[in-house]
Amino acid sequence: MTGMGKPRDSQERNQKQLETRQNIIFYIIGITLFFALYEFLKSNLMPNITMLESHAISICVVSILNTIFFLWFRKVYSQQTNAIKIINQDLLQEITEHKLAEEALQESRSRLIAAQSMAHVGNWELNLDTNRIWASEEVFNIYGFEHNSQYLPLDLVQKSVFSEYRELLDSALSGLVTQKGKYDEEFKIKNAKTGKEHFLHSKGLLLFDKTGKASKVVGTIQDITERKQAEDALRSNRRQLTDIIEFLPDATLAINKEGQVIIWNKAIAEMTRIPAAEMIGKSDYACTIPFYGKARSHLMDLVFLDDEEISTRYPNLTREGDTLMVEVFCPALYDNKGAWVFAKASPLHDQSGNIIGAIESIRDITEQKLAEAVLQSKTAFLEAQTNASLDGILVVNQNQTRILTNRRIFELFNVPQNIIDDEDDTLLLEHVVSLTKDPEQFLERVIYLYDHIDETSCEEIEFKSGMVLDRQSAPVMDKDGKYYGRIWTFHDITEHKRLEAALEKEKNLLETTLISVGDGVISTDDKGNIVFLNRVAEFLTGWTQEAARGKSIEEIFYIVDEFTRERCVNIVKKAFESGKMIESASHTTLISKDGIERPIEDSAAPIVQENGETFGVVLVFRDFSERKQKLKEIEFLSYHDQLTGLYNRRFYEEELKRLDKERNFPLTIVMADVNALKLINDSFGHVMGDELLKIVAEVITKGCRSDDIIARLGGDEFVILLPKTDAHGAEQIIKRIKDLASKEKVGPIDISISFGYETKNKAEEKIQEIFKKAEDHMYKKKLFESPSMRGKTVKAIIYTLHEKNKRDEQHSHRVSHLCESIGKALSLPEGEIEELKTVGLLHDIGKIAIDDSILNKPGRLTEDEWEKIKSHPEIGYRILSTVNEMSEMAEYVLFHHEKWDGSGYPKGLKGEAIPLQSRIIV
Repeated sequence: MTGMGKPRDSQERNQKQLETRQNIIFYIIGITLFFALYEFLKSNLMPNITMLESHAISICVVSILNTIFFLWFRKVYSQQTNAIKIINQDLLQEITEHKLAEEALQESRSRLIAAQSMAHVGNWELNLDTNRIWASEEVFNIYGFEHNSQYLPLDLVQKSVFSEYRELLDSALSGLVTQKGKYDEEFKIKNAKTGKEHFLHSKGLLLFDKTGKASKVVGTIQDITERKQAEDALRSNRRQLTDIIEFLPDATLAINKEGQVIIWNKAIAEMTRIPAAEMIGKSDYACTIPFYGKARSHLMDLVFLDDEEISTRYPNLTREGDTLMVEVFCPALYDNKGAWVFAKASPLHDQSGNIIGAIESIRDITEQKLAEAVLQSKTAFLEAQTNASLDGILVVNQNQTRILTNRRIFELFNVPQNIIDDEDDTLLLEHVVSLTKDPEQFLERVIYLYDHIDETSCEEIEFKSGMVLDRQSAPVMDKDGKYYGRIWTFHDITEHKRLEAALEKEKNLLETTLISVGDGVISTDDKGNIVFLNRVAEFLTGWTQEAARGKSIEEIFYIVDEFTRERCVNIVKKAFESGKMIESASHTTLISKDGIERPIEDSAAPIVQENGETFGVVLVFRDFSERKQKLKEIEFLSYHDQLTGLYNRRFYEEELKRLDKERNFPLTIVMADVNALKLINDSFGHVMGDELLKIVAEVITKGCRSDDIIARLGGDEFVILLPKTDAHGAEQIIKRIKDLASKEKVGPIDISISFGYETKNKAEEKIQEIFKKAEDHMYKKKLFESPSMRGKTVKAIIYTLHEKNKRDEQHSHRVSHLCESIGKALSLPEGEIEELKTVGLLHDIGKIAIDDSILNKPGRLTEDEWEKIKSHPEIGYRILSTVNEMSEMAEYVLFHHEKWDGSGYPKGLKGEAIPLQSRIIV
């Protein structure tokens, strides 16, 4: 029974749905009829009423008719009304849900764009049919392009990618499209807007259409510059930290909070004879066994205890901040021979300051301990030796406590007996300080040396009594750098200083003069009168020493400013008054007694006695003529291009800043690019390419005005700055240059230059944008002019090659005829036969770059000469591939010396891998 009820229920449900549909149709038909009736009434019964009245009447009529209809409809189809309501509700719900879905989609899209911007991630899509790449806004931001189109400018993308990555990216994308690889690459670009280098990561996925054909590639691109920099920094920091710990001279180990060994460096491995691999990760005090022969706590275990517990249980420890230090004997070290060590331990903290472990360094101080014992035994002998010295000797320990003082100290400083007997060392120091001429300086130096224990000192100390002592001080250290104290010695040099002062005046004058004999030297007394002239000074000033002696320096040494011609300040007087060496200003000219003018460099220094008294001045000067000329040449080279003699990029950039002022508006920038330079370099050599650049520079110079700025930016690019010149003026100059260029040739090659310009008329315009627009205009012109020029150049190359070698010309024509015959024999299409004839004629074009002596050599070629001959297919390929209509023929020329068995060159291709046309040429 239950099974039989199901079909009936289904039939009833279908019947209700059918009735509902019919009622809806009737409803629509009724509405349509009502509106038709309304239109009829309006056009036939109400033609003379106004539009407003018409609408009002229409609304009333429709309302009445609808009311009548719906009353009738509800009465007749009351049951169907419920169905209509249900359907209307379903439709309304569907519309609402659709609207909500649209809003959610829009919100999701906005979130995606924001997320991409924050993460520097963009997405792109390559259509394999059109080869156009759609990209999101963030992709344009990553490359630094203006978002003027939804499609990426492929030429700018290729220019922004660093050359070493271009082939990699092309290969990866090609592998993805042919389903032989994947596209997941990292590469480096230069941002077009900022000029900065960025690292990018791009992924791609191949999609297929319904037929299974690969239709598009979708992918993402992300700026990973910060990540790369952070990774590099992290690797560097980790490596540095590891290297530092590993090569610390002290044995170093560390444990974590659980007591496990986490660091065991090379020094501790050598000390314990246990490698790091056997100790890392061990716990339960295993690291102490090599030191004590059993497991026990280590110094670094104490850092986990509080200060009170440490001080109570380990009173022999010393502390500096968080660092614990101790000297201890370790009986198990060095095969149980034992050793004294000095250990330091400190806690390790995490970023929050919590202790997560401890680190300890251990140094073997056994020799130091032994040295201390030996030192004690030698102290008695040292005291006897020092007491016999004629110099005062004082030895202090590391605490600055006097441990040895000989009798000579007490004699030199006339020390009273009560100070000698007193154990307070400050009394002796205060007594000595009170006798010195400069107590503050004496004491300051003593304090400095005690603070800098590794420094030595040697200085003279003057005393009020007139005594002068030579005081020397040096630290006492062992070979490991352990500081034990300081030794002071005092040597009486009073008599020596007296004799030295008597000779100082004459010595200073003589030495200063002799040191300066290579240049012009003049010595004066304290009044500025001449004492001495050397020969160079006599020659440059025109005065002899006899005639000049006693005269004023201003009379003998007459110098003026090169530009103002005003007399220069008396440099000798200035040096004497300041007590310092003085150098004169640049652009100084010396006028000799004979009226000869020479640019000079000069300086004056005071002659000072030991007591600080100045008793003269020495003046040193030299002829600056030759050096000045060289400086001018250097300055010229620093602002000019060495090849063409034009201004270089450095000068152009500085001049552009100078000219970028409103008084120079309109300011026009003209960019110029020499067409086919690379082709000429490849074909005729760089000598002809350089000659081309020189002629271009001459042509541009002749075509410009005298005050225009012309610079070579590098390679084949030139720039012209035209101040106070509008677009019309710039066009006239460009036309003049082109007319001049059309009359010039380099060998058989015509000169072709592509120009582009842009004018700045307003101050708010950025000069770099003006430059960029001029460059863009130039590149657009080059797109049209360069191919034609390359075609002409190839013809010139062929002509030159055949002129150079008539035998090759005949050979090329024979090969061309043979290629035509073979093409016809193979029943090739007419177009391919014509192409074969041309390839046969051009197949040896690469020989243009081979030296004539090699091409025409009658005997056997050397190995090096043969390698040069073998390069001609590749040279020919490079030449022809620059011309669009010959690019396919370039491939045939490249492989025309390949052999069926793979023994040919340049690629060693085999069999059918060699193009048919290349095989025909062979």
